[in-house]
Amino acid sequence: MIVAAALFWAVGASLYRKGLLNVGPGMLNLFRSFPVAIYAFLVLLLLGKWGLLYELDMLSVTYIGFSAILVLAVGDTFYFIGLKSIGVARAVPICYSYSIFVALISTTILGESMAALTLVGTAAVVSGIWLVGGRTKNEVSKHAPQHSKRGVLAALTTSLCWACGFILFKIILSNTDPFVLASVRMLFLLPALGLFAIPSLGKRSSIRRLTRSSILTIFLSGLIALGVGDTFLYLGLETAKANVAAPLASTTPLFAAIIAIVFLKERVSKRVVVGTLLVTAGTMLLTLGQTIP
Repeated sequence: MIVAAALFWAVGASLYRKGLLNVGPGMLNLFRSFPVAIYAFLVLLLLGKWGLLYELDMLSVTYIGFSAILVLAVGDTFYFIGLKSIGVARAVPICYSYSIFVALISTTILGESMAALTLVGTAAVVSGIWLVGGRTKNEVSKHAPQHSKRGVLAALTTSLCWACGFILFKIILSNTDPFVLASVRMLFLLPALGLFAIPSLGKRSSIRRLTRSSILTIFLSGLIALGVGDTFLYLGLETAKANVAAPLASTTPLFAAIIAIVFLKERVSKRVVVGTLLVTAGTMLLTLGQTIP
């Protein structure tokens, strides 16, 4: 489930990059969320789980609202800022290194055990992600203008927000249905993003740049990554330990690299090969660490 989520996020990331060419991070986050809200409540209705909404207590609603704003409003907006400032190659590995934070938080707060294999697997997966998502010195020199402190700080902020949110989602799912979480979070997300987007709404030029094609791309990116991808994540978190699920979810840069190689015909460097092997080996160690006491 969680690996499937990582795949959908990788596809969504490529669409986000296209969307950012025509609109700012805040507006992108807002526009992608509208179809996701419709999708979430429609799925909830079709699955016959609408009645579960009335069983939510105030504490669960509070947790859902806080996690939605922290992860999807704040974290994802900084994610888009990072993508736009320093590019996908640098921003994605930094953002998806949040599994290290999750491992520390899940051990100290949730009291989850961390086997030696889990620790080694986490290190291997994160190392592989950095290799796959990074670039050679020659490639970096070509994109020097993008390497700003603003982008790096934005990516680091995203990583921390996602790590805290990952733990919150794990806590919420202990007594909340995944599809209820996926739908209720949108009730908090849309108003928050509306406030974030107010400055951009005043700039007519940012709206005029939106074409039918770009709007479709933004809507599709939200449905794939935030809709389907996050649904798989929540389903996976119901059964997997947070310190095992996080590194598996962090394989998104690996899938992004594979998509680029297969569809964009990019050359495979040695660091990509090594990174792929590290991620594969790390995933196997994480699986063993979950099953071996």
